[in-house]
Amino acid sequence: MPKTPKPLKLRCFIGVKFSLQGEIRPLTEALSQIDDEAARIRIVPAKNLHITLKFLGSVLESQLDEIETRLKQLASRHEPLALHCEGIGFFKNSLWLGISPNDRLSTIAADLNQAFSTQVLGSNDRTTNTKPYVPHVTLARFSREAKPRLLLVKKKFEDTHWGDFQAKQFHLYRSQTLEDGARYSIIDSYGLVDPV
Repeated sequence: MPKTPKPLKLRCFIGVKFSLQGEIRPLTEALSQIDDEAARIRIVPAKNLHITLKFLGSVLESQLDEIETRLKQLASRHEPLALHCEGIGFFKNSLWLGISPNDRLSTIAADLNQAFSTQVLGSNDRTTNTKPYVPHVTLARFSREAKPRLLLVKKKFEDTHWGDFQAKQFHLYRSQTLEDGARYSIIDSYGLVDPV
């Protein structure tokens, strides 16, 4: 008896595209000049830069229609955003660009967290985020050995105001881990609605 194929799963998240690639070039150039194999600094390609609003994890392809319906409904209840980017910081093994606190962005993230709870997507416990939402853009990943070199970069750029940008839509992304790094592709986009 032939085996039934497993349902296709996609690793997905919801995010806003980051559009200040030109403004952050001095920082990316400073990172690329750190010539240290042990540091293993991997700068995120410009096309992958984004602000994560909600990580969905692995979802069944059969769930995409329901996910997209919810995203359309949610986007229609929110206005476009004016976002400000400044400073840099570290998580354990990544360097991020800061996004200034924005109540409307936080509200969208909270609405998405509620709309895509574990009850909606199944048993993936990682989909319900109980931590405070901290908007940021991951710019690079690195090994522990990179920290001393990166502290000099942080000191130089930590108070830099990178600029403002408009977010008129958010996107449902598919994330794939490939040999040459992560690939993010947009499944669909959802326009935020200007007030009448």
